[in-house]
Order: sequence, then C-alpha cells, then structure tokens
Amino acid sequence: MNKIVTIKADRAQKIIKNRHPWIFSGAVKNVPTNVEPGDIVFVADETGKVFAQAAYNPGSDIRFRVISWNPSEKIDENWFSGHIKNVSENKECILGIKNLPENKKNYRVVYAESDNLPGLSIDRYGLVFVVQLQTLFADKNRDLWVSSIKKIFNPEVIYERSDVEVRKKEGLKDLPVGILYGALPENFFIEEDGFKIKIDIADGQKTGYFLDLHTARKRIEYWCKVLDVKYLQNYFGYTGSFNLYAARAGAEKIEHIDSSQSANDLAKENAKINNFAQKISVITADVFNHLEKTGNETVEAIILDPPSFVKERAKIKNALEGYKRLNSLAMKKLKPGGLFFTFSCSSYISEEDFQKVLFQAASIFGCEMKIIEKIGASPDHSCPLNFPEGRYLQCWVLQKIS
Repeated sequence: MNKIVTIKADRAQKIIKNRHPWIFSGAVKNVPTNVEPGDIVFVADETGKVFAQAAYNPGSDIRFRVISWNPSEKIDENWFSGHIKNVSENKECILGIKNLPENKKNYRVVYAESDNLPGLSIDRYGLVFVVQLQTLFADKNRDLWVSSIKKIFNPEVIYERSDVEVRKKEGLKDLPVGILYGALPENFFIEEDGFKIKIDIADGQKTGYFLDLHTARKRIEYWCKVLDVKYLQNYFGYTGSFNLYAARAGAEKIEHIDSSQSANDLAKENAKINNFAQKISVITADVFNHLEKTGNETVEAIILDPPSFVKERAKIKNALEGYKRLNSLAMKKLKPGGLFFTFSCSSYISEEDFQKVLFQAASIFGCEMKIIEKIGASPDHSCPLNFPEGRYLQCWVLQKIS
C-alpha cells in the first residue's frame, strides 16, 4: 500500500459521509511522486486512515474517481472481470432478460461511475459489444476491458466508439473508433419487443442505438394505444424506433422528421422491414422549419427528442431558452386532448428547471398542459442516490387540455 494520496481533513469527512465518487482537485492535500496518471491509488484522510480506492488523473478537475469504498479489496484483473459479471447479471434480472438467448440480449452492461467503473460504458447488442472510454482510467485499461468481455460473454465483436468530446477534459486528445475484436457485420439488426431494427454501430449516434430510451418507447406505445392516437409527429426521429411502437399502437399517420439523411434512410428501412412503411412518412428537414409549416392544433401526438442542448454548466441559460422555443412551437401544433412526449438528455437540466421551461412554453400560446407521467432512462442506466450526475434523461408525458 505505497500509493496513498491524502485528502484535506475537512473535505475527507464530507467525502466519507456522502460517498460521492468524484473527488475534486481542491480537496487534495498530497499526492506521492510515484503515482502515475491513470493509476489506482489508496485515498486517505490526514490521519493516514485509508477509506477508498480511486483512479487518478492530475490533468482533470476531477482528480480522483472512486472505484471502491473498501480499502482492503484487491483490485486487479480478476476483480474487474468479477465486478462486470456481477453487474451484468443483476441488470439482466432487473430487465427480465436473463433467460433470453445470448444473441437477443440488448442493454447497457456497464454505466461508468454508476457501476463503479469510471468513464467506462459497455453496450451490448446481442453478441456485439460496444465500448466507450471517457476517462484516462478507462482509456488506459482498454485491453483489460476487451479481455474481460471475451472472458465473460464470448462475444463475436467488440467495437470502440470513444468519439466523445468529454475525453478532452481528461487530457485525451484522440477520439478512437474501430474494431477491438472480431469483425463488424455490414448490415446489423437487433430484435426488440418483437421488432427487427437495423442499427449503425460504426457511424450512428452514441453507440449505434438509444438503449436508454427502451422504457420510453414502451410507454409511448401504451399511451398512444390508450388515447387511440391516429396522427403522430416524431421530431429528431433518428432511426425511427419510436415510429414502430406508435404504429403498433394503432397510429395510421406518422411523420418522422430529422435533418440527417443517413438516419432517415435507416428509419425508412426499419419501417419497411417491420411492415409499417405505409403508415410512416420520413421527412428530411430542419425541425424548427418543419414545425413552422405544420398547421396549428392539427396533430394528435408529438414526440420531441432533441440532442442535448447543453454540455457544460456555463451554457444552461441559453439551453433553457432553446428548449422553451422548441417546446412552445410543438405545443401549438397539438390538438386539445393531444399527447406530448418531450425529452431532455442533459444532467445539467434539473427536473425543476425543465418543468419551468415547459410551463413558460405553454404560456406563450396560452396552452394548458397537464403532466400525465414522467419517465427516466431504462433500468440498465440506473444510478446511485448519491450520484445524481448519472441521471440525465427526462421524458415528460403531457396532455394538452386547451
């Protein structure tokens, strides 16, 4: 136990009490000279009492990211493999997919700090695994993650999608993408809730598909069926999975609007292979422009799932203005009694702030909206109570009363 870092006395007490996984630079009193960037170190208070083990990065404001609050654990390759296996087995139980064939299991195996593996995300699409490495610690242990996935899951493919700007905050200048093991199929499909869905792992958003929206997809189907929605618009529709659930619920006219031609091509293909092409019109257009062209109070349901408007705290105000404008335009298009599914996918936007924005958006045109339901990320993206930063996705289900 020779790599011991020391935390200031007043800060250590708070850290031990709250057990938040991030320890910032201002809390650090001393780091020994033998500690290298990316190392796993023991974290102690000023009396020398060790209380955690964490990954170190001198180039980040988040100086230490806690892996374990048990100082006596031996954290090595076996620990990591065992931990990933335990986390994945628990998620399969929670999701109710434990007994599915291995090639039909789709979920987030590891969700970074929320699963005590800082900066590491592992998404599973059957036997194709996609890793994203957002921190120095995760990047430094790339080979370990590959060997662990091979040992636990016997995958056909392991692919890296670390093309995320947040790596730069960790001092990582490259954005690596590519095969780590096996060969990626040219045309790749997953099965979800009876649908066959084509996804783009190499060039699509995130790791190819929005696994975190699975619960939302099912709830959209539920509410569209309950209120017998026939005409729905899906803005920022990406590859069209929401369309499929709405179509199965009985919607007869679905307009899918996205500015990406490649995403829209996939949306068309997904509509066709699931026999819903006659119900779904795919439109390549700017969302704001298309909203302006839609007639007021003509649509029975609208899905509004934009990309994150804010990725740093300093820009929250501008983001809230953007959300207000977007939501107000969409609310105006809804018929009275219509359903409104509106999303925010930034941890910087609190529920309180988003509710205020939605109220302000409704006030612009004098709409009365009621909250029917609030939906978060799917259970494989669950986060600890003491790590609210892991909770980023909000879906508000509203009904337009007048």
